[in-house]
Amino acid sequence: MMKYKFLTIICSFLLMCHLVAARQKVILLLADGLRWDRFSEDLPSLMRVEENGVRAEWMDGVFVTLSCPSMYSIATGLYPENHGAIHNLYFDPVTRERTYNYYATLDKAEWFDTGAEPVWVTAIMQGLNAATIMYPGGQVPIKGIKPNKTIISTAENIRNYKMKDRVDTTISWLQDDDIDIAFIYFDNPDAYYHVYGIGSVNGTAKLYEVDANIGYLFDRLAETGLDQNTNVIIASDHGHVNVETEDYIILSDYVDIEADVDFLIADYGPMFQLVPKNTTDDKVYNALKNAHPSLHVYKREDMPERLHYRDNLRILPIVGFVDPGWHMHSRRGLHPLADVASDHGYDNKWKDMKSSFYAQGPYFKKNYRALALESVDLYNLMCEILDIEPAPNNGSRDRYVDMLDSSTSKLTSASLMTVILFMLSTIILSFN
Repeated sequence: MMKYKFLTIICSFLLMCHLVAARQKVILLLADGLRWDRFSEDLPSLMRVEENGVRAEWMDGVFVTLSCPSMYSIATGLYPENHGAIHNLYFDPVTRERTYNYYATLDKAEWFDTGAEPVWVTAIMQGLNAATIMYPGGQVPIKGIKPNKTIISTAENIRNYKMKDRVDTTISWLQDDDIDIAFIYFDNPDAYYHVYGIGSVNGTAKLYEVDANIGYLFDRLAETGLDQNTNVIIASDHGHVNVETEDYIILSDYVDIEADVDFLIADYGPMFQLVPKNTTDDKVYNALKNAHPSLHVYKREDMPERLHYRDNLRILPIVGFVDPGWHMHSRRGLHPLADVASDHGYDNKWKDMKSSFYAQGPYFKKNYRALALESVDLYNLMCEILDIEPAPNNGSRDRYVDMLDSSTSKLTSASLMTVILFMLSTIILSFN
């Protein structure tokens, strides 16, 4: 009798250890520009995720609603004024160094390595393995750490590395390299919407292609058995809105840029930042402040607190942006930008700038419609799933806790020790 009792205890102990050993994994798939309402399209793969997991009403992304600051806020749980990657362009008004495109910015380690801690760094520092595919910050060392596996973001990679291949690479990393958290970047539907516009045949076709590859990811997880301990979060960085060709504002209509502006970041999205040549008067600010009803201009220190885009010296002294659907250029020679049919970068209060959030996996409820959350909440969420200690951040667990499946076994490394001690004490007592 004692023999069978002992075997029962040992089997229970081994089972508990197995449950702990099957630690949770995370995939964050970022679909650039996937607006909260799916652009009124019935996308079958996302609808299945909604049935089998969680969909939030929407996700409040950060200002400015450009890809680099928005995605880095997801990764770090920090607002742009706190993580420092405040724009898709790198710039320094003192040295005059700057980049002119998104891909060049991603190679600037100093733009990202400001003390902020993306979740892949947090994971690696605590003994886990992490990977990124074309995700901002993932191709440069941050706190001296790069992902265990990474594919960098270049125009060539974006063009030639298909979404299906990005999924297959991620699956192989989870299987063969024991990756615990992986970031996958899809550059669409954003890229096609910029060119063709929302509602266009080409844009809509690409949106459905994105959806099909999301479905392919879940098929591959099921085929490999990784779905048993892998949690997939599907998010976007911002929304999108069609631009009206005739709705534009030209800064040089109101200020003499050559005479009065010392440093200018403009002609990239619907916003500008500048340093006036004479910083002791408000000539440039006053000229722009009431220049047009669809142009909103602030001194850095007067930026609305809700934007969290004020308390960082990288933000230039004067900041302005236009209303959704409008576009803005520094000089008339740069108008119009014929290749921009839809855009983002607007105030994040507008519904068209809200982004998507879906999640499916053992950590989440099924067929659950959650309230809106903020993009800065995802860092804490990913750390919780991975059972690692988060760095200081701006997120809140209160905004996502309702979507978690409390019945799922979430045995941690701490609870493993508890299980071991309990089972050993039970064995000892069984012989007394």
